[in-house]
Amino acid sequence: MSPNNNKLRYHFTYKNFAALLDKYEYNFHSGDIVAGTIFGIEHKCILVDIGASNVGLLPLEEASLHRIEDIHKHLRLNEVREFFIILFDQETNQIILSIKKVELMKAWKRIRQVYAENVIIQVLVIKSNRGGYIVQLDGLKGFIPKSHLISTDNKQNLIDQTVLVKILEFTEAQNYLLFCLRCAYIHQNWDIFRVGKIVQGTVYSIQSYGLFVNVERIQGLLHISEISKTLQQALAEIFCPGQDILVMIIHVDSQKGRIAFSQKGIPNLSSSSK
Repeated sequence: MSPNNNKLRYHFTYKNFAALLDKYEYNFHSGDIVAGTIFGIEHKCILVDIGASNVGLLPLEEASLHRIEDIHKHLRLNEVREFFIILFDQETNQIILSIKKVELMKAWKRIRQVYAENVIIQVLVIKSNRGGYIVQLDGLKGFIPKSHLISTDNKQNLIDQTVLVKILEFTEAQNYLLFCLRCAYIHQNWDIFRVGKIVQGTVYSIQSYGLFVNVERIQGLLHISEISKTLQQALAEIFCPGQDILVMIIHVDSQKGRIAFSQKGIPNLSSSSK
């Protein structure tokens, strides 16, 4: 063995190796995502080894986006997970970790992809209020306004049920998510709601500017300018709620779940009066 190798072997000790690790521990930063091993579950936090000289602490409130009933069932000793470093302070020897933030980042990544691809997803309805339903997707809460439900859902209790929706809009910085059930329903039944198709609908309500008509559980507008008759009477004198009429689909907004109807262009249309 050469003298140089002896010298190298002499200086390489476990003490020096530990000092070397400490020296290069600056590679950990707040905001990093690292792998760690759970080695202790205590009353207020979970102990995690991320390869640093100090123990990483995972507060219980950072253990998941979802509500946890029993932490011992959610996390197990020797389990390897991804952790977000909330705080890495060498001066105070504090390492604060989060699984919740990792899940949050993954949830928003999925939402951005789903929105970009304009696909249908499934959400869980968790509660209702006067404006609509609050739903949950990957631990995030969102909202379905009543105006974006299909007609029969306004009379149903959807709590604890899963429904198919599309994402209307979102703001990640504010954890804001708006969903539309109508959009998903129209997408699934595109053959029914194609432009140019003549369908039978039911008058839902009468306004001064036109009729709201239900067709296959979707409510759309038949504007007064699109009614076939030469009107000499008020709409309420010609039509009544619950009346069946023929309409043609002239516009479908698949992004917002809106449909417009017309009676012009329907051959041999004979609408019965009230």
